[in-house]
Amino acid sequence: MDTERGRDLEKTPSSAHTVPSPQQSPRRSPGPPPEGGLRAWLALCSGATVMALSFGMVNSFGVYQSYYENKYPHMSSNTLSIIGSLQGCLTFATALPSTVGMYYLGPQAMVGAGGLICILSYMFLSITTAPWQLFVVQGLMFGLGSGLMYVHCAGVVFQYFHRRKAIASGLITSGASMAGVYWPIGVRGLINKVGFAWGNRIIGFLYIPMVAFATTNLRPRVPPPPRKPGQNVLRVNFRVLLNWRFQVLNVSFAVAILGLFPGLFYVDLFCQRLGVARPIQDYNVAIVNAATLLGRVSCGYVGDKLGRFNVMIPTLVLSGVLSLALWIPARSSAAALAFCITWGFATGPFVSLAPAILGQLFADELPSYLGVFFPTASVGVLVGPIIAGTFIPPGHVDTVEGFDKLSVFVGVLFLAAAASLSALRLVYQRRLLAKM
Repeated sequence: MDTERGRDLEKTPSSAHTVPSPQQSPRRSPGPPPEGGLRAWLALCSGATVMALSFGMVNSFGVYQSYYENKYPHMSSNTLSIIGSLQGCLTFATALPSTVGMYYLGPQAMVGAGGLICILSYMFLSITTAPWQLFVVQGLMFGLGSGLMYVHCAGVVFQYFHRRKAIASGLITSGASMAGVYWPIGVRGLINKVGFAWGNRIIGFLYIPMVAFATTNLRPRVPPPPRKPGQNVLRVNFRVLLNWRFQVLNVSFAVAILGLFPGLFYVDLFCQRLGVARPIQDYNVAIVNAATLLGRVSCGYVGDKLGRFNVMIPTLVLSGVLSLALWIPARSSAAALAFCITWGFATGPFVSLAPAILGQLFADELPSYLGVFFPTASVGVLVGPIIAGTFIPPGHVDTVEGFDKLSVFVGVLFLAAAASLSALRLVYQRRLLAKM
């Protein structure tokens, strides 16, 4: 029975068409997803832009981490990492209130409000004068604005795509990867050329047209439905938390996230303390995110053909193995570069495939599933870099002491996530070569 259910969810597009999505009206069906068209592609581009504005900047925090390590040598690495951890944590955690707000105001209003908060965050960051202000302005304020935008990428775009759901998800999340290439280069270059204050003001000004484009074009196919009789005021079905299959996917994603962000936040500091070649020091964060872009788009395409579980699980295993087998012995520029490229490619797919798998398995009540899925992952984003930071000595250090422990921490978590997802796949489909 479970095998047939998994096969039907994968192959039968009507399962996604007959169930109201976050913005569909229960009173009339908008028909099957068009799988393309001008509005669909504009919505997808807007979703990618939102990803660039939210997680694209969060993924680039490694540049700020290194800058703060040098500016505030008296503060520990794990304390400084809380700034970036707050950004990622709140981006996920705000998914639930943002989903509720979407029902009453629409996704475009939530994207516009979140974008405005992010713009103000960078404007205020330019006038900070004390470390505690960074936690409030860059961590708390940006995280809230980012979270108001983030969840609507998949929610709106999945209304336009079903058969191409994985590749659409890959293209959306590629916005974060592309931003992870140009934001680190831009942030580092601006700080070096015009200083910290004006560098962040310029970033705030760059956000304005990007937010305007995303707000204008992330249009749902139909407006949010009216509240049903007897439905709670939040319009969230919390009974989805009782679905143990969903909880396995939910916790597995959170465990993988727990291992992802320590690598993203500390790879720049690792390259600096290792003393790698200057170009690698300057562009390692961009290199990791560029490789992530390739992984997300290519594996999203392959996932639609071969099965999303079949692609996600091997890449999680590869992410863990690379952390243990390549990062630990990396003591040269060539080895550090090889790790940045291969690990970036391997870690990209699971972020883009997870929402597609969620829509594949739990098309009914998808807004409720999304609303509680991302807040669970927020715990991993918050505590992962903080735990990893305890391994690393603070201040001006010319060795990579502690990074071997960090790499083991990252590798084991990815392997654990792969193991739990493998078990979940066997529940739905026992044939190893079957599409799932």
